[in-house]
Amino acid sequence: MATKEKWVDLFEKVIGRKPTPSEFQAGKQSNFDPKKIKEIAGEAGEATTDTSSVENTTDEASDNQDIVQETPSEDSVTEESIQSTSQDEKQGEFESSQYEELRQNWLQAFENNIGRKPTKEEFAEAKSQGFSNLPIRSELLDSQLPQKPVKKAKKRISKKQAIMIGAPTVLVAALIGAFFYLNSITGVKVVTDHFAKAVSSKDFDEVASLLSTQSDKWTRAEARALVEHLESQEINLETELDNIVESNGKSAYIDDNNNKILGVTEKSKKFGIFQEYQMVSYPVKVKVNTNLDNATIKPGEKKTITLKKNTDTELGEYHFIKQDFTLKGKTDVGDVESKVQLDLATAKDNEIKLDLKSEKKQLKITMPSETSKATDIKIVVNGKESGSSLTPELQLVPYQELEIYAKFTISDTTFTTNKETVIVEDDTTNVKLSLPKEVLSKIREKNEEAKKVEAQKAKVSTFLNDYRSAVFSSVSNRSNNYSQYYDTSSAVYREMVEWTTGGGVKKAKINYYEPGALDIREIKEENGSYIVTTYEDYTVHYVDNTPNSVNRKNKTYYLKPSGDSFVIYNLEVSEG
Repeated sequence: MATKEKWVDLFEKVIGRKPTPSEFQAGKQSNFDPKKIKEIAGEAGEATTDTSSVENTTDEASDNQDIVQETPSEDSVTEESIQSTSQDEKQGEFESSQYEELRQNWLQAFENNIGRKPTKEEFAEAKSQGFSNLPIRSELLDSQLPQKPVKKAKKRISKKQAIMIGAPTVLVAALIGAFFYLNSITGVKVVTDHFAKAVSSKDFDEVASLLSTQSDKWTRAEARALVEHLESQEINLETELDNIVESNGKSAYIDDNNNKILGVTEKSKKFGIFQEYQMVSYPVKVKVNTNLDNATIKPGEKKTITLKKNTDTELGEYHFIKQDFTLKGKTDVGDVESKVQLDLATAKDNEIKLDLKSEKKQLKITMPSETSKATDIKIVVNGKESGSSLTPELQLVPYQELEIYAKFTISDTTFTTNKETVIVEDDTTNVKLSLPKEVLSKIREKNEEAKKVEAQKAKVSTFLNDYRSAVFSSVSNRSNNYSQYYDTSSAVYREMVEWTTGGGVKKAKINYYEPGALDIREIKEENGSYIVTTYEDYTVHYVDNTPNSVNRKNKTYYLKPSGDSFVIYNLEVSEG
């Protein structure tokens, strides 16, 4: 005889589930005979309905009934049953825990699947089936629902019929999908959204593509110029584009001077239904009036147009962006060639009139502060030198473009400022020049060198003044007060000693020297020594009636450092 644990395991392996309480009771009555498993499982299935009528009273009564069914009567008590009491108690505990597990699982599954707790009737029905009917199906619930009429089985259609029925359905679905797709890639909002995205991301190639047509191609540079102009207007571009969308493309962005700047225009229709739109930047008409003789104007890369003197000439329509026109003509002071830039601020109702008449205009040029010691300044305007004046007057036309820079010299080195571009608008045009970084650096080096030279010059000047005082004193006293200023081993020192103390001054009947000019003209540094060129003069007074005389000399001193000062190791003198 198999034990109940082995029988339960075997039941689960054979039937595919655990036995219900009723099946377990039947197994127990068969002394857990393995051969009875299939029979017990089959009987339980057939007896489900009968058992439910017994257990439908209440949950509590059913539970008690199970307990009663498992309890042997007093008449059937035998010595064998008394001896196995403890074994039956353990078996009962196992059966009870197994039953409770099934019951809880069923309740949880019911609530998950049905969305509520079971009624007493539903619980009783499930209990009669040993809580094994998973997933849960409430027969009572189904019986309460309205009964659907039984439909007769339809005749199976052929493959050809299925295709004939399904094809129109698929076609309709495809057409609906195509409608929504084509609707999503056309319309005013589609093109304005693309334009707004291209502008915000600075994708100037895309901006140019959205504005271009077969007859009017935009370049990347032109697209950038348009975006810069829109930004200068300080507008909310998205708001202006939304206004265009709300009007279904009928409105446009118009600036404060009534210039139409941006809008959309109808392009074509996809499949004759879906309207496509094109972004459009409205052009500006340009007129010119000039007093120049033989004047011509060339708009960008387009053909040159001949202008009539003192007559309005229409140049045509151009993109509403800043752009250069090249003007050529003759004035009283000669030929003029200049770039004239469209001043969009003067545009009104999408029209600009250029009044290009030559007049005398003044430039007011400010040089960089670092050039305060510069010499030989020359101002260059449009490649031609206009002189050294920082306020030149030139024959110019309004809105003429000028390229201005200056050349100048510092410490024998010539430098050039940055080139500045200005547009002539008023009678006086201010121009502030600046320096390239490398030039600024070199000028600072030159200034530092100049400071050192000035300091050295001051030091040399002090030395020579002190030296002259010592020499003049020695001449008066026929003594040697100058030895500290000489290299005493040099020939020039010995000559000076011979002149002052050796009888030279006495023979010349010189009484004293009266100091005059001492002009240091140049100081050069060479191999650690200094070569100083001077101009000097002094008045000679004699001991007799000889008239006073003025000596003028050009001298070249050769000095070498000695401590914090210098000593003279050679001296060249010539008549000044």
